[in-house]
This record gives sequence, C-alpha cells and structure tokens, in this order.
Amino acid sequence: MPTGLFRRALIATTAAMPLFAHAAPATDPARTCFADLAVTRNGTLGLARNAELTPDGKAALFLRSGPRDTTLHLYRFDLADHSTHELGGTGDAPEHLSVEEKARRERARQSLSGITAFDITPDGRTAIATRGGQILQIDIASGATKPVPGEWIAPRLSPDGRTLAVVRNDDLYTLDLATSQTRRLTTGGTADMTHGLAEFAAAEELQRPDGTWWSPDGSTLLYEEADSRNVEKHFIANPEHPQTQPVDFRYPRAGTDNARLRLGLVAAQGGTTRWVDWDSNAYPYLDRVVWRKDGGLFVLVANRAENSEKLLSVDPRTGRTATLLTENDTAWLDLTPSEGSGGLSLPYALPDGHFLWAAQRSAHWQLELHKPDGTLERVLTPQTTPFVSLLDVDPARHSAVIGADPSRIDTQLLRLDWQTGQITPLVITPGRHGAHFTKDLDSAFVDSANTADGVRATHIVDATGQTVATLPDVAEPLPFSLHTTFTQAGPLNLDALIVRPQNFRAGHRYPVILSVYAGPGYKQVNHTPASYAEDQCLADHGYIVVSLDGRGTPGRDHDFERATKNNLIDLPLQDQVDGLRALGKRFPEFDMSRVGVYGWSFGGYFTAMATIRRPDVFKAGVAGAPPVDFADYDTAYTERFLGTPQDDPEGYRKSNVLTYADQLARPLLIMHGITDDNVYFENTMKLTQALLKNGKSYDLLLLPGTHMLTDPTLRQRVDQAREAYFAKVLRPAN
Repeated sequence: MPTGLFRRALIATTAAMPLFAHAAPATDPARTCFADLAVTRNGTLGLARNAELTPDGKAALFLRSGPRDTTLHLYRFDLADHSTHELGGTGDAPEHLSVEEKARRERARQSLSGITAFDITPDGRTAIATRGGQILQIDIASGATKPVPGEWIAPRLSPDGRTLAVVRNDDLYTLDLATSQTRRLTTGGTADMTHGLAEFAAAEELQRPDGTWWSPDGSTLLYEEADSRNVEKHFIANPEHPQTQPVDFRYPRAGTDNARLRLGLVAAQGGTTRWVDWDSNAYPYLDRVVWRKDGGLFVLVANRAENSEKLLSVDPRTGRTATLLTENDTAWLDLTPSEGSGGLSLPYALPDGHFLWAAQRSAHWQLELHKPDGTLERVLTPQTTPFVSLLDVDPARHSAVIGADPSRIDTQLLRLDWQTGQITPLVITPGRHGAHFTKDLDSAFVDSANTADGVRATHIVDATGQTVATLPDVAEPLPFSLHTTFTQAGPLNLDALIVRPQNFRAGHRYPVILSVYAGPGYKQVNHTPASYAEDQCLADHGYIVVSLDGRGTPGRDHDFERATKNNLIDLPLQDQVDGLRALGKRFPEFDMSRVGVYGWSFGGYFTAMATIRRPDVFKAGVAGAPPVDFADYDTAYTERFLGTPQDDPEGYRKSNVLTYADQLARPLLIMHGITDDNVYFENTMKLTQALLKNGKSYDLLLLPGTHMLTDPTLRQRVDQAREAYFAKVLRPAN
C-alpha cells in the first residue's frame, strides 16, 4: 500500500497518528475490496435503472452503464424475445455542462454521465433524452438519433409529445420538436431571478426538482419564478486552481432570507402571465404542484416552520385559489409523497371530483379519500399497513397500487380496493421495492428491487405480481459474500444491523464500529444486504460493523421521528449507545472496550458528537463532511427541526459540535471536500479552529471535490484511510 500520498494529504495537530497501520499483503482480499467497490460503486454500475415500459407494453427502455464506467446508455428490451438493443449511440463524448446544470445534478445527487434521463412520447415512437447537456430525439424502433439544436436545461415534454418546455439563460421557452422552432414565454431571467427552475430549497430539501408543469391538454404552462436577490451569497474557491475565480451560490442559511417565489400561468403559445394568488408571506414554501386531468390545479404550500401546510385549488383562468384543507403538526410535517420520491404525486384527482390524499394523523401515514370540497370521506389504509407511496390508480375499478411498510425494514406492493377496503398482496418478497407504472397501461409494471437475498434487479411484473422478465445487467458481483444480521436492540427495540467478517470465529472478540447516520429523513437499516457492501468490506478487515435507527429517524412512527425537535443530538446519541450496549450484552463476540464510530454528512456530525461526548463508549471517530453548526446549514432542512437561530438559540447551542469541542479526548479524523456546496467547508474550519483553541489533537484529511465522492480513486483512498485510522486505535500491534 502506498502511504506517502495520504500522509501528505493529512493535516494534523500534535500527536497525529500514522494513517496506515498493520498493512497486510496486497494479495489479501480484504485489502483489495475497497478498490473493487470504488470502481464498481459497490456493484451498482451496470445495473438497469430508470426503466419504463413503452405505451404498448411490448418493450421497456432503461439506462445502463458498463460495470466499471459511469457513462449511461439507453437500451430497449423487447418482451417478446427478451432481446436488448442500444439506442442513441455510444454517448462517450466529453460533457460540457453549465454551472446551472452542474448544480442541478448535485442537488439530484446525479453523478453519472451519458444519457442521464429520458421521456417516451405518448405514441411510443420517440425517446426524448438528455446527454451531456444536449437534448436528443431517439427513434425507439431504429435507434436513430437527432440532436435538438441549442443549449437547454430542464426539459419537460408536453402531454402530446410534440413540444418541450425548456430553460435557457434563466427564462422559459417552448421548443417544437418537429420544426425546432422556439417561443420565448418569459423575459428578465437572470441567475438571481429564474423562470422555470426549482430554487435551491426545493431541489435540495423538498424533493421537488421541477419548476415547470404542463397542463393536461398542453395549452398552458405553470412555472416558478424564484427571486434570490436577498439570499446570501456563498463563494467557493478551489485551492487547486487559485488562478480561477470563486464560484458563487445563493445559499439560504438558517435564519436568513429564502428565495421569494411566484407561480405564473402562461399560454404555451405565449402571452401575459397570470399569477397564482396565495399568501406567500405566510406560506413561502412550494411543496407540490399537481394538475388535474380536468384542467384544474392543486398547489401545496407550507409555512416557513413547516408545521402548517395548505392544499390549494387553483383556477387556471384567473390564478385565484381556494383552500381545500389545512394540515398542522406541533413539531413538523413530513413531506407528502411525490413522484420524485418514488410514486405518484399527491393529491391525486379522481374523475368524480374526489381526490386521494395522504396524512400522518396518528402513528403512521395513511391513504385517504377526500370529497371535492376537501373534507375527509374516509381513511383507506389501516394503521397496521403503514402507507409509503401511491404507485398506480385505476378509478374505474376503484383500485390503487400502494407501497406499504408493515415491518419497518421491507416494502410491500399491495393492491387496494377503496370501495370494499380489500387489500391484495402484489409483491411481498422481503426487501425494498419501487414500482413504476406506465400511464394508461395496467397489464404490467416495473419493479426496481433490492431484496433480502442480496440481489438487486429490475423486473417486469404482470398484473398478478408475477415476474415476466428481468432486465439484463452487466454489474460485477460483489467480490465477497454478505454476512448481515437484522435484529432489534435496546429498550426501544431499535432496528439494528450487524455485519460480521467473512472469517468470523465463534469465541473470538472483535472490535466494533458503528456505521451511523442517525438523523432526520434517512433510515439506515433496511432489509437489503447488498446496500451494505462497504460495511462488509470494513468488517472483513477484522471488525463487527453495526448500524441502528434511533429516535429522529423515519420509518417507525410519528412520535419516534419527532422526538428530536429542538435538539438533534441528545436522544439519538443515547439511543445509539443503548442499542450498542444491548447488542454487546447479547453477543459475546462484541468487544465493547474497542468501539469506533464513523459517518458522512449528518452521520459525520453525529460521529464528531459521539467521539467528543461519549469517550466512555467510543475510542475513535472518523467524521465525514460534518455540519458542525446548524446555523450554517440551509433553511428548509434545519428550521424544520430546530426553528430559526433567532427563535431558539438554546436548541442550536445544544445541537452544535462547537459547544463541546473542549471535551475531545479521543482520536478524531475529520474528512471534508474543500469545494462542498451542500455542507460548506466552513463547518470543518470552525471545528478545527475550536479544537486548536482548546489545545485538542485532531486529524484532518482534505478532499478535492464536493459532498459526493464520485472519483473512484478518491473513494478508495477515503475508505482505506478510515480503516487504517481505526486499525491504529482499535487493533493495535501486539
């Protein structure tokens, strides 16, 4: 193992430890698995993704890269003979993305290149795809490709498949696909006054990537105008290239101004904008937009505290609104399931004027049927079947396909008859399932599965739930077997995962590493062993790796998730410690005198807190990209849980790593990308300054790049550095 590069990259205070220790021969599989995982992205490169059936149900289109490259290609899979055909050419040309497009991809966590998205026209003849910042028209039968002239971003296909709504230089246009003629719909667009794009808060935190929506008949476009002139500017300089100017971003820190939004209605042929009328001062967040098939419009807006939201009915002719229902919560409201988060957007309008809605009025989410005026008619799903997503609706049969999560770690696909209340299992194989139904096609659907047997695959499933085909992949199998145990731990029966090494020996005691997130919005323990390849590789170096979902994490019940309101650390830290100790008592192979902790983003924050505040439990920590002071993190995320710094300074103080920096007594390695535009590097700067001020030793690994570790060499070195750091503390030389 080369070591010099990493020692040079490591900046440390006094008493820094060697970054690599106990090096094994290069032929040891445990020493090569991090490299294998880095170049295959944990075995996910080469898997079929974004699959969609054609309108006639005879074929499926999907994206796929090679097993060790990140360039996506478009393929057609014919169900008749199970043959596969590449469409649209190789797509290996270098990408030239604008700053705006790079930012959009960062918000979407899109780090692959090539053809990254596509739509199928209603006639099933053409795919409209994006590749390297260019829009392509691809003939589905022949694969012939025709580039769309010009540089555009955020394409949205019209309902008839003939026109694109697109954005250029922050203004909205339509583009006729047959003639390439364009029509400008808005003027005055700038980087700080965008038309047709989702603002930062929506794209990063509200699961709303869109800023333009077609009416069902294609006559009208609804678009977002985002005025960011009062949003703070943050500047990111790249020390690798000091001759280049810093890049500036409008970043809304907690307690500071957000972008001001308006919604405009404009004819697709152009004309005067009609502005939607709602109290955007009281309800500034735009959470969801849903057009009704009859031409009406739903808009869901929320207050800044995100504990109140209004579902509005909009008259597209005038822009006037009426409130259909109001939801409130004493803590915060979770985001309503949306198309972007896997499923159909809610509300879902029915032909008779009723609509389907989802709410969490007690322990779990439930699907509801509401009358046209918004009043509740009845609840459609029982508490024993926690609702996750609405996947398909057949109004004629009073039927819907839903995702449900009765076991907390598995997803089931169920068919619901909302007249009789009967629920019929459709796909219940243990693991996680994400279904995608093609509009007006109820004979089959796509199931993106990550199952409890360690298999990740995309299936074509018929109306009875039977798999009729599996889309071909070229992903490399993981270079080791998975040894995962799913259980529950501690006085609260926390969902828990244990990963043991492949050469596990009964009677031997192993150091324990907590792989942690422990924060809002993300459930870490799922019945999907293949998701834990990186933890398995770490375990194979001679550890037991553990993950736990404590209070503050989703997927269990309302009060469990909201227990961390106004304090993001005390209860989660107690839960992780209680769960670890309970597992240590149950399993004698856990050496609880040698425990480490690591995580990224909120997990990095938790790691820093755990290492500093619980030295009795954690002997070392490796914190990646930690949001140290939540006053420096964005509004829509932070204020949901802590309010503003002005309203609750005590909550921010308790949740701030800097509050406890003078207590550090254990080895702590901090990793951070210097051009991170999600968790800005200032967080790590503040932490290191506080540690220096208090005379505390720490280690720092500076990384090139942003919040995502996309470069395989960088990813490999980070994983190796983490393991080496733990080896020095938890597996010292005899």
